[in-house]
This record gives sequence, structure tokens and C-alpha cells, in this order.
Amino acid sequence: MKPGKYSFFVLIFISLIFIGSKFKFPQTNFISYDNFGYYLFLPASFIYHDPGLEREWYKEINEKYKSTPTYFQLMKSPKGGVIIRFFRGMSMLWLPAFFVGHFVALIGNFTPDGFSAPYQWALILYGAMFAILGLIMSRKILLHFFNDKVTAITLLLMFVGTNLFFFSTLGNDVPHVYLYTLYTFLVWFTVKWHEKYEWRYIFAIAISMGLIMSVRPSEVIAAAIPAFWGIVSIESLKSKFILLWNKKWQVLIAIVIAFLFLVPQFLYYKSYAGEYFLNVYNDAGSTLNLMNPRFAYVLIGFRKGWFIYSPLSILAFVGLYYCWKTHRDFFWPIVIFLFVNIYLIASFTSLVSYGWRAFIQSYAFLILPLGCFADALAKSRKVFKIIAFFVLLPFFILNIHQAWQVRTGVIDGSRMTKAYFLKMIGKNKVSEEDRSLLLVERSATSRDSIIFKTGLKRKVLLDLSFEDSKVEKDSLTPQPYRGIGMFKMSKNVPFSPGIKIPYKHISSVYYFYLRASVWVYGFNDDVKEKLRLVVNTATPDGGNLKYRAFSFKSAQIPFQSGKWNRLSFDYMTPEVFTKEEIIQCYVWYEGSGVVWVDNLHVDSYTLD
Repeated sequence: MKPGKYSFFVLIFISLIFIGSKFKFPQTNFISYDNFGYYLFLPASFIYHDPGLEREWYKEINEKYKSTPTYFQLMKSPKGGVIIRFFRGMSMLWLPAFFVGHFVALIGNFTPDGFSAPYQWALILYGAMFAILGLIMSRKILLHFFNDKVTAITLLLMFVGTNLFFFSTLGNDVPHVYLYTLYTFLVWFTVKWHEKYEWRYIFAIAISMGLIMSVRPSEVIAAAIPAFWGIVSIESLKSKFILLWNKKWQVLIAIVIAFLFLVPQFLYYKSYAGEYFLNVYNDAGSTLNLMNPRFAYVLIGFRKGWFIYSPLSILAFVGLYYCWKTHRDFFWPIVIFLFVNIYLIASFTSLVSYGWRAFIQSYAFLILPLGCFADALAKSRKVFKIIAFFVLLPFFILNIHQAWQVRTGVIDGSRMTKAYFLKMIGKNKVSEEDRSLLLVERSATSRDSIIFKTGLKRKVLLDLSFEDSKVEKDSLTPQPYRGIGMFKMSKNVPFSPGIKIPYKHISSVYYFYLRASVWVYGFNDDVKEKLRLVVNTATPDGGNLKYRAFSFKSAQIPFQSGKWNRLSFDYMTPEVFTKEEIIQCYVWYEGSGVVWVDNLHVDSYTLD
């Protein structure tokens, strides 16, 4: 048998699964949600010639294709207007697929708007090819260190036994499967550079790093792979410093090349926001909290824990033991990267995904300790191989079946609980009784609705009728809506009194609802848009976890000038971390006239 034959058969087998899954189970509306944000640079630049989104063509596109319920992919620009808050890296990688889709749309009977079927399919099939490229590189890396049979076993363990299977086939491959492939290039060229120290390999490392960072700048930690490669002792650490000094021009030029890939992002910010650097993670509900990493939640939490939904990933960690014994040259870079990466991921306040998809790119080098495990297993006695087969087989079946459960909605990407997880093992159908075990469903839009259920208790948090507010009578002053007082607002008095209550004083449960309302009287037309009822959940340091400010216009409530009008909406609290967060409600007026408000009322609906 020719060298590499077993692993070649495995490569073909997995590649056919990747391609076949795209045709058998095609994703509907691929350019939606996060993908909409990653992709928007391409049609904005090459079709609509409006990268600054100065016109609102993207809203017309969204109306047609239903790409996103809210424009969370955008953010306000310091210069006014909006900009794309997602990084440009994915659009750079997608450029060939975009032009293929555009060409097919132009010569075929399709709308060349950047979002019709040719563009969708071009991106879907391009993703399958990119995943196969990562598979090919993984095989190449493994064959460099292990024999063919071990390589074949390792590829099956990784690509069929972990959640990499789901994201490469039935799930959304963006951006993590793409990053996986880029990481495999980084690992391979790191190996080659440490063998020959040639310029072509350091250039390849630089390009790999540059593309990785352009997709997700936080992936700069990938530099740990080439930086610590080959270090096995204090003496080798000293030797590595000497090597880097001797090759300093290679290293410096590589660093410059890598960071050049970030230049288009900085120029985009400068052109359309007026600044070279912007903090696009300025939402307190989706940021880094380095002082409160949640390791158990990320690794073994039943909501989306890595080891819960991808248990065979643990074998790569077991393989680190054998890695230390037989391949110590790549032990430390992997351990250092893992420690930093797990810490960063555990520190993110929000990252909704099945099996914590942010670990997917880590498999590109975890395949090495996994190979060490497979190598040790291959060298063990026959009885241990038989036991291992029967122990691992159910986990393969579980992994494939869970991928199907996610696809069909049996497993929810964000609302999982331990009780629901255990009840759904092996099931293909779910009842409403089963779904009651999930975490509460949160609205995908900016509007909330109270879901009334048994045990939901109403409590009055605020009933402010402004009885002690002095009313200055003139010909335009109305009678209070209720009682003898009301509150007068103007340009000089833009904010009303309201409430400011710690979350824990309202409820100890992980969510509750609020229903806020206020009566408004005014004559100016701007009252419809410029008076807003605000409800906010803020962190103790003032960051906004969830901020809602509805006007009559945005709430789609009619407003009649010269009469009392009721403005009201429902609000569901966001995911909080400490229950020390502050619940606020008030009225905000930024108009030029005068307006009166009365009977500011807030009810809470809680389960305790």
C-alpha cells in the first residue's frame, strides 16, 4: 500500500461529506445575521459604490431578503451616519466567491444585487472548499509527524468526532472554519521555517498571520505558535532568542507584512468615522471582562460548554501528556496558546453558539496532541484498541446526531439547560413540555413582548404622578392627566425624574419583564420623534447592557397634538452577570419646544 493511502481515503471521505452536505442540506439565506455584517463590505464597494453606507440601499436589501432583524452589524460613526462594525477580513477572503457569484448573476437570469442566489451559493460552496483546504493541510501536518494510519485516525477523530463536523457541514462556517484553515497554514509554515529558516516560509507565516488578524484582531495570540515553537527547556528558550536575533530582519519584515493586512480596516475607519482606531466592542453586554472569566461556564456548562457538546475534544488535552513525552517541540506553544485563548473566551460576556464555536480554530494545532493520543493508542495492546473503539463509537454517533439536532432545532444554540440536554439525548422530536425546560426565549428584534405564564407576578415599581411639581398656568398649559401635578420638559429640562433600582432588589431570577408607560401632552410636531420613554439596564460602572428608547413614531403609536397621549412598551431584562446591575426608567426630550408628561408608571413581572 502506498504511503498516505489510508489518510487519503479519509480525506476523500470527509471532503465528500463537506460538499454533499451543502447540496443535501443547503443553508437558507446564508448572507444573514453575522454573515450580513462580514459580507456587506463587498456589495457596498463593488456594486453600490457606497462603502460608507451614506445611502440606505442596504435597508431595501434587508426588506427583500430578510437578512437581519436588527442592524447590530452597524454602529454610529463619530462623523455621523453609520459604519460597518464587523472587521473586513472575511470580505477579503470572500472576494473570489463574490466575483464568481456576480459573474453568474450578470450572465444568468438573476438580479446582480449582491444577495441573490448566485452570490449565496458561491459563498456556500466556497466555504466547503475552504474547509477541504484546511483538511488537506491538516493531513499534511500530521503526516509530517506521524505515520499514515495514525494520521487517518486523527483526521476522523477531529473532523467527525468534534463540533468541527457541525460547523463544516450543517452549520455556519463563518468565520471559525475559515480561521481553522488559516491556522493550519500558520502551523505548517512554522514547521517548515524552523527546518530551513528560508524567506519564503517566513513570508507565508506573515501572510497567514495577517489574514487571521484581519478576520479577528484578537487572534493575534496565534503568534504564540511560531514564537514558542521548538522550546523544550530553558536552554532552548535562550537558543530561540538567539535565533530570532540572528533572523531579526526576517522577523521584523514578517511583522510589518502581517500588520499591513490591518491597514484597510484602519483606512476604512479614518475615511468614514474620522478615526484610525475604533472600539467596536463598546456594548457592555458583548465585551471583555478580564476580571471575571467563567471557565466552568465555557468548558462544562450545559448551555453551550465546549466539552459538553464536543466531548471528544478532551482527547486532545489527554494527548498533551503524550505530546510532552514524544513531541515536546510543539508542546509549549500549544499549551501557552490554549491558556491565553481559553482565558479570553471565558472572559467574553456574550458569545452565543453551539458548543462554543470560538474554539473551532484551536483544532488546527490541537490536532497535534490528538495525533499523539492516536499514536499512543495505535501502539497499545489489541485489547485496549478494542475497548477504545467501543468507548469512542457512541461519542461519534452522539456528535453526528447532535449536529442533526442543532440543524432541526432540537438543540438550541443559546437556551440549553442541563435538564433539557439530558432529556433530548437521542431524540429527534421535541414537545412544548420539553421546551419549557429551556432558558427563556429572547426577542431577536428591538421589541419585547411579555410572555405571560403561571407564576408571573406583577409589582408596581413606579407610579409617578408629579403631584409635588408646581404647575405654572398660562393659556397653553393643559390640565394634568391625573391629580393636580405634571412635569414640564423643554430644551433646558431634557430628562424627567424616574427610577434607578438595583436588579437584585426587583428579582433574584435570571430575567424579568417591565411594562413602562407615560402620558404626554404637547403641540410641536417634534414630540412624535424627539420625546422618548427610556428603559435601561446598566452595569455598576455605567455601561449599557440593554438600552431601549421608544418615541411615538418608533413605537408606532399615534400622537395627537393638543391632547394627552399614552406612550408605552414592554421590556425584557438582558442577561446580567452579578445582579448588581441598575434598572433605570425616565423620559427624555431633545426637542425645541415644551412638553408635559404625567403618570410615569412602571410595572415588573417576575417569577419570584
